[in-house]
Amino acid sequence: MADENDDARDPMAEMRRAGEQAARNAQDAMGMDPARMNETFREMTQRSMEQSREAYSRMKSAAEEATRTLESTMENVHQSSLQLSKRAIDAMRHNADLGFSHLEKLMSAKSFAEVVELQTSYVRQQIETSTDQAKEMQSLTQSIAQDMLKPGREAFQRASDAARNM
Repeated sequence: MADENDDARDPMAEMRRAGEQAARNAQDAMGMDPARMNETFREMTQRSMEQSREAYSRMKSAAEEATRTLESTMENVHQSSLQLSKRAIDAMRHNADLGFSHLEKLMSAKSFAEVVELQTSYVRQQIETSTDQAKEMQSLTQSIAQDMLKPGREAFQRASDAARNM
């Protein structure tokens, strides 16, 4: 009996008993069975875990798709860069060949009038060649830009379709 009297005088023990009683009263007032509370908590936890797994799976799929799109885009950029570089080198080589050919013709000119005629012809040819090369490079650049954007557009379309189907 000494223990009960000690507990009665111990403020911490009284607070603990009062807390336990308040919890029982709250459970009774809400019609909650402590055994059911554990079951309900377990079910909520399971649902939360399932939702987290689903969200993670969707996020992982989206990240993998983004990675594939980026890799495809980078491969297109690399290939396109090589194409542009090759075309630019071809144009420079062609222009250099025309220049050397022109110099050879100038060296064999017999008169000043022939030099003027050769120079005029060369300048006209250079303007035409430069115009054609610029058009070709512009066309190639536009085509490359379309190819580089294609993986991103396709990924966006797939994502839009998937969002509509949800």
